[in-house]
Amino acid sequence: MTKAERNQLLQRYTDLLNRLDDLNLIRENTTSLFGEDLQAQIITIIKETETEIEIIKERKRKKEYLFNFIGGGWNSESAYYEEEAIEQAIFKYGHPDTQEILRVDTKTFRLSTPSDYQNLLSMFN
Repeated sequence: MTKAERNQLLQRYTDLLNRLDDLNLIRENTTSLFGEDLQAQIITIIKETETEIEIIKERKRKKEYLFNFIGGGWNSESAYYEEEAIEQAIFKYGHPDTQEILRVDTKTFRLSTPSDYQNLLSMFN
């Protein structure tokens, strides 16, 4: 996810929360005015909105990104999106074009998976 995509996601999340509030208000105030069919449709829309909100909640959490250093070694960064993880790593360990001891290989950033992480940890044994 990029910074722009994260911003869009956060805006969508806010919009859905506002919509959910509106839908619940409509449902509460139309119980006696409309038939059961409309109530059922509103409840379906509310459930769909709640499901999408939960999906976005999961996506907007920080993720762990694994990366390698030029010359060997690896580490991880926790960030909302890959570009942020790269920026954090370069700030901590040094830019690939410098002569510092640890140089981040920006081409190796990837989302951490259990198998990838275990594979990297196995190198310590």
